Amino acid sequence: MGYCSSSNPSSYLHYYQFLFKIFLLNLMLQSANSNKIDLHQLVFTTCITQNQTFQNYDTISKLSIVSSLFQEFLDKSLESKFFETYAGDENIAILGLFQCRNDLNYNECHICTNRLVDIYSHFCGERLPARVQLSGCYLDYKAEEEREISKLQMLHKVCSRKRANSRSFLEEMGYAFAEIKSCGMNGNGFCDLSYGKVHVMAQCVGNLGGCDCGECLHKAAQIVHDECAYSLAGEVYLDGCYLSYNYGKYKISHEGKGSKEGTQKLAAIVAGGIVAAILLGAVFYFMKSCGKKDDDYW
Repeated sequence: MGYCSSSNPSSYLHYYQFLFKIFLLNLMLQSANSNKIDLHQLVFTTCITQNQTFQNYDTISKLSIVSSLFQEFLDKSLESKFFETYAGDENIAILGLFQCRNDLNYNECHICTNRLVDIYSHFCGERLPARVQLSGCYLDYKAEEEREISKLQMLHKVCSRKRANSRSFLEEMGYAFAEIKSCGMNGNGFCDLSYGKVHVMAQCVGNLGGCDCGECLHKAAQIVHDECAYSLAGEVYLDGCYLSYNYGKYKISHEGKGSKEGTQKLAAIVAGGIVAAILLGAVFYFMKSCGKKDDDYW
């Protein structure tokens, strides 16, 4: 009759090292997962109910044009973080663009753009003009004659309900926003900076010149000053730029669908797989230990 007894300490040490490695892998996966949730969160969509110019235009043809436009976006997102082009036929011309945050790599940009197209199909269908904004990227398309829409037109704004009670808050905010405007005029259209407890991130549309970018960011900062006041976090999206800020560790939490649900499912699968691996490892180790003792007994 076989029996199991305690193994030598060195065997247990190897097993606990194995468990510790699995634990570290779990932490790394959860950290990477949380970043993806942030980048793929849905911030807002704007899709009009019906475009008067093309209300009688063949829906199938329109969908075909938009589909080919989006396929070009996906292809270009592997090598560019901003792309603008026209698509259409003799009856309709659509101007479309996508843009990713400048601090994303091309692979992250491609994944984000792919998510944009997926969300668009659920919210906007064949309607235009439309814009879908995620935390890490956005797409925008409209009829050619609508391309002259003011870049200073506000599309979306959100201010946190929690407010600051610090005297230094306005001083730090004012300095940070002044730096953002300067960065927009002199930089590459993307700014990410901190001053004191204030962190500000802003980006202009890729085809906007330095002076126009500075003007757009100045307008966004003015909206924040006037409408968000002492809010600890806020975001303003204009047609030509967007700006987000947070004070301390407080951040805006978007309630949009985005990819949160899918990512949570992935996290559950990963966590379940890790737990299963640990249990299987424990069973395997236990059986191996028992088998070894059986051999010694017989």
